[in-house]
Parts: sequence; C-alpha cells; structure tokens
Amino acid sequence: MQFTRVEDYYAVSRITGPKHNLLLLRLEVGNQNIPECECLPPIGSCTHKPLNETELVAKVVEGVSEANAQFGTQYSATHIRYIQNDTGPEVVYGFLALKIIEHLVMGGQFLLAQPSKGKNAL
Repeated sequence: MQFTRVEDYYAVSRITGPKHNLLLLRLEVGNQNIPECECLPPIGSCTHKPLNETELVAKVVEGVSEANAQFGTQYSATHIRYIQNDTGPEVVYGFLALKIIEHLVMGGQFLLAQPSKGKNAL
C-alpha cells in the first residue's frame, strides 16, 4: 500500500495483481454524516464491473467506524473519491479507510502528491 496526500485528502492505493484500488478520503473529527462521494475518471484503459457507489460509501463509513473503535479516535469521513475503473469488491474500500486512519494514528508518513492536470486529474 502507498499512502499519499493530495491537497486535503488522505489517499491510499493498493495493487494486488489484476486488482487495483485508490481511495481518497477527507476526514474531520466529529459525528459521521453522509459523506460526499465523487467518482473520478478512469485511469488507463482497463474495464471492470462498475463499483456500487452506495455500497462503497457504506463500507468506507463502516471502516472509519471500525478504526475509531479500534484506535480510540473520533474521525468522520466528509468526502470520498474513487476511480471509475477500479476493481471491487466494495468492502475493500472500508479496509482502505481503516488503513488510512491506522497510518495516521501510528504516525506514518503521507507523501505529498500534486493533483494531475487534465483528463485523469485527481
């Protein structure tokens, strides 16, 4: 997994063979409301079964809640971004949300990334 910061989003990417996922997550401390979600344009030319955005959001919220319980934090997801042609299952995005918070809590580094310009801008 690779952890980065893109503007005010924490990001984690995970590539395991033919599966690939990128989650960008904006967090704040406070009560969880329904986060805004944005599907970003495809990266590359691969195609996969489309992700179910409603389920993806639910899994991210569950992942944040699980991380809060595990680490004694009070984060909430306010904004979610994912890539249109990333692979499922949606439960992976909950795992990635938990990993972002775990990385924060453990003092891990988030490399600063500049958002791309053009067709595949993050």
